[in-house]
Amino acid sequence: MADETGLHVDPDDRALPEGGRRHAGLLRRLFGLRRWKRKKSAATHMHGHDPARLVDEDADLIHSISGGPDDPYPTPPRREGFKHKLARLFRIIGLILWPPFLRGDASTVNRRLLLAAWTLVLLLLAGTGGWLVTAGQSLTALPGSEVIISVARLALPPEAKLAPEQKVSSEVPPASVGRLPSGLLMAPDPALSETSPRGLIPKIGADGRQPWNAYARPFDEPPTRPRLAIVLQNMGLNAQLTTLAAERLAPEISFAFNPYAQDLAAQVERARQAGHEVLLGLPMEPFDYPSSDPGPYTLLTSLNEQENHRRLDWALARAAGYIGFTNLMGGKYTSSPDHMRSIATVLKARGLMFFDSRTAPRSVAARVVRETGGIYAFANRQIDAQPSAQLIDARLEELERTARVNGVAVGSAFPYPVTLDRLLAWTATLDAKGIALAPVSAIANRQTPE
Repeated sequence: MADETGLHVDPDDRALPEGGRRHAGLLRRLFGLRRWKRKKSAATHMHGHDPARLVDEDADLIHSISGGPDDPYPTPPRREGFKHKLARLFRIIGLILWPPFLRGDASTVNRRLLLAAWTLVLLLLAGTGGWLVTAGQSLTALPGSEVIISVARLALPPEAKLAPEQKVSSEVPPASVGRLPSGLLMAPDPALSETSPRGLIPKIGADGRQPWNAYARPFDEPPTRPRLAIVLQNMGLNAQLTTLAAERLAPEISFAFNPYAQDLAAQVERARQAGHEVLLGLPMEPFDYPSSDPGPYTLLTSLNEQENHRRLDWALARAAGYIGFTNLMGGKYTSSPDHMRSIATVLKARGLMFFDSRTAPRSVAARVVRETGGIYAFANRQIDAQPSAQLIDARLEELERTARVNGVAVGSAFPYPVTLDRLLAWTATLDAKGIALAPVSAIANRQTPE
């Protein structure tokens, strides 16, 4: 069609609005709507036009093409194109999805965002803390869980929480002491016990008997047969698992109980009734203390001898009928000759054995105990450092070879369910291999520490 000047006008052309501004693009109209309106208003003001006349650019375009409202042949309004419908749809979606709290001036939006961020952080911290508490409570009920839960997360018995002067029952047992059906001496034997501020503690009898030998499991295998002992560490934290292990495993396997275990004396007695001789764990300082913490009665290299002896006195009175101690953690302490010598002297004077589980490659514990004239043994292998059936079987075969070469060998293990299963199957094969499964007391002073 032609206008009054005789020019032909294409109805599909988009005329420029006054001021020479083109239409905003789709993305600009969606995401920069306010900025576009501000710029359009400023342009109108510069050219002296009334902003009310620029209500709709599409209306201006139709007006310029049709020649105004007085045109005798007005062009009907052009249909809205697909681009404009799509733009309107996106604007509606944006208004629905854009959170109301992000609308407003920049300072208000910033304050709201900061408040939301802090709220989210606090909720995450609270949720994480709640999960840790719940997980810590549930893990202690799982079989085998005691070997992966640090002592710091255990519910310690009342004796461990009270003041150092807290006394344990010092009731003297009956004078007549016999033997359990398993063959072990009933405990405590009055002739091998004395009363201390903590309770009954072991001592060497007037007749020269020593607790490590008196409370040991009887063993009468010929000395020419290779002997192999297994010490299960950290027993007692899971009472159900400890009872199951005591009933099902060969009685020659020795149990080392964690001194912080609940109902420790009762659990020790049940294990001895099943035929297992018993050691107690002695909390000792590890290299990464206090990140790894063996508990409130830990022997520390930073403490004086008197304080370490006071903590040892607490461990001495924890139960009756044990043959000696093994280190609970203790890599740093067992690597210190002076500190080990102080403890070894006390153990020798009370007729107790020390079993070095070798938590540190350069441990001097067994060597120092030997030099002081005490009773010792040490682990040749930790059989379940990687608790898989295949690797446990491989470590047990290594112990068999060591026993054949040296005459004796000792393996240390934790009560993982897979470890207990492999030990149950392995012990049934030893007779056919010509190896005697022995309690750890039968290995005493038969090894040569490095």
